[in-house]
Amino acid sequence: MELLPRLTLVVLATVVLTQLILPVARRAGLSWGLVDHPSWRRRQKCAVPCSGGLAVYGTGVVAAIGLFHWIGSPFPVGAMVALGLAGLGTIVLGALDDRFGLHAEKKLLGQVLVVSLPMAGGLTLEQVWLPGVGVVELGVMAGPLTLFWYLGFINSVNLIDGLDGLASGIVAIVAGTVMVAVHGVDPVGALWIGAFLGTVLGFLRDNLSRHRIFLGDAGSMLLGLWLAGLVLGLAERTPTAPGIAAFAMLVPVLDTATTILRRWRRGLSIFRPDAEHLHHRLLELGTSPFRATVCLWFVSLSAAATGALVLGAPSAGVLAVAAAAGAAIELAYSIQRDRHPGPARILGYLMGVHATLVPVDPGQRLAEVIEMEAYRRHRTEPDAAPAPRPATRAGGSEADDVASTESPSAPAAADDVVLALPDEPSR
Repeated sequence: MELLPRLTLVVLATVVLTQLILPVARRAGLSWGLVDHPSWRRRQKCAVPCSGGLAVYGTGVVAAIGLFHWIGSPFPVGAMVALGLAGLGTIVLGALDDRFGLHAEKKLLGQVLVVSLPMAGGLTLEQVWLPGVGVVELGVMAGPLTLFWYLGFINSVNLIDGLDGLASGIVAIVAGTVMVAVHGVDPVGALWIGAFLGTVLGFLRDNLSRHRIFLGDAGSMLLGLWLAGLVLGLAERTPTAPGIAAFAMLVPVLDTATTILRRWRRGLSIFRPDAEHLHHRLLELGTSPFRATVCLWFVSLSAAATGALVLGAPSAGVLAVAAAAGAAIELAYSIQRDRHPGPARILGYLMGVHATLVPVDPGQRLAEVIEMEAYRRHRTEPDAAPAPRPATRAGGSEADDVASTESPSAPAAADDVVLALPDEPSR
């Protein structure tokens, strides 16, 4: 059988299998308390089960067993088993975080322990392919760079998972790009990454359908782990695979980098959650959640095609330009033009260079804060007794006395207004 019919069969089979497992995963999430409730960082209006990772893991395990008995494995059996066990550990770690809220440092330690399994199984970054140079052996740097590779994929996918279909759509784009890159050299590897692609697409359908189910931390971290491990497993026969995947991961990596930099500049913990990620800022521009998702899909597709172009596929240049144009048109069409100062300010805001979309004068900002604090005090003290009227001076009218007590030059009481400074330091 030719590769294309096989690939189509594998992708469709895993899509259907994921669709069959998702209702079970949804009921399990509701039973076990794996539910995402509305909050200041969550835009849904009702509680949604965040157990999509269970369906992804179940489909992945079944597909791996079937493919192994049908066509074999593109990497050693021990590495495949290690990646499966690491996925199970990631599901447990993420489910605990979804249910109880683990401390960020403890979750990071758990991630390090989990990724040690595929690293011990041989799924490591031993070499990279550079344009004009060729294959470069990493030597003693292979271990640290491999750890950074796994943790980068896991956490960047986890952080970008803030809108319906955003993380799973980007992972599908990365997996599809790698599949196209390896199919001519490694047909077996193309079928394995195709099975992963079908699993993600099967989940994506329900994720885009009125908040049926979310990935949760378990699912997003699992996608990052398996994508990172599969790419390293395919790199032995296709050395350009890691480079293409790294290009295609531009949006999650950029969001993670700007998030760390933003929190560090403000003197906050880099693990502290906020609502200022790249997708949050797109929403502040006036885009709808779905349009923001589509815009970032276009950016990811353009970055993936650019990676293929740089690493030796000239025909990908057309796709890179077309996808970039699609992202620009989508953004220009959906933002509220009357609110924004210009393209440079918008780009700086999206990249985290500017804390606010519209420049704010410090004096105006302080005046607004003072006014808001005075209003708050007025609202919280509705029953305060009015001040007694002063006695009328001899030889003067009552109106004069009232005017003198309300004169702007009269000193205010010490507790009339409480000054409050903005949360952010002055720039």
